[in-house]
Amino acid sequence: MLTPTDIWNALAAARDKGEPIAIISILPKALSEGTSASPSENRRMLVGANGEVIAGDLGSLEIENKATQLALEIISNDRLDICAKEIDGRRVVIEVARPPDEVIICGGGHVGRAVAGAARFLNFSVTVIDDRAEFVSRERFPDENVQLIAADFVQALQGLQFTAATHVVIVTRGHKHDELCLREVIERPARYVGMIGSRRRTTTIREHLRREGVSVESLKRVHAPVGLDIGAQTPEEIAFAILSEIVMVRRGGTGMPKGARMLYKAEPGAS
Repeated sequence: MLTPTDIWNALAAARDKGEPIAIISILPKALSEGTSASPSENRRMLVGANGEVIAGDLGSLEIENKATQLALEIISNDRLDICAKEIDGRRVVIEVARPPDEVIICGGGHVGRAVAGAARFLNFSVTVIDDRAEFVSRERFPDENVQLIAADFVQALQGLQFTAATHVVIVTRGHKHDELCLREVIERPARYVGMIGSRRRTTTIREHLRREGVSVESLKRVHAPVGLDIGAQTPEEIAFAILSEIVMVRRGGTGMPKGARMLYKAEPGAS
């Protein structure tokens, strides 16, 4: 039987690894009959992101297999964190605990500072890296929840953990530093990698990495030029475009205006 301590320790371990974990509970039969449940019926099972059973059981191998498959489907769907379903006549509840989403920003300039502010507004964990200490000072980033790293970009990135909840935004002071950062993170397990720059400049950097042996699949993951096309000009507008794209990738959106379908359906000549 899983204890609250067992569950807490498993959740903490998953959080440290940056991995989601599913808590599967089987509803005692007695609850549906209006009577008290036996403690032995309060069964729970913990399932990891790759489908392995971390601890616990549900008292039925067949229910466990079906519940595990359902848990994997929920884990892969960022829009869903809890689900209740009838499995072989038993009510099963699946809750997914996900690691906190984070944004790693390479570059503490005007755009980097604006991106940090927008990301914190959306409750992302934020880390800002710059090799110039004055650009990652508390005067520029007064929010104590923003982690600041004054170090060489590559060395700093090598010291950070990357998970499926990691989003990288590369907005350094020049294309050479952008390319160094991209080379370091492009094969890491981040959900999102975005790099600022013109189409010409970002295409040149992609070509450099392709010649070095970086796969086409990895290069396609890079959002460059970064952000949705909203005509952004100021650092704050650019940050808004970048975070909008991150949310789109995170939630599975399209980036299209919500009213677009209504416009397409409008009759010719309708005002």
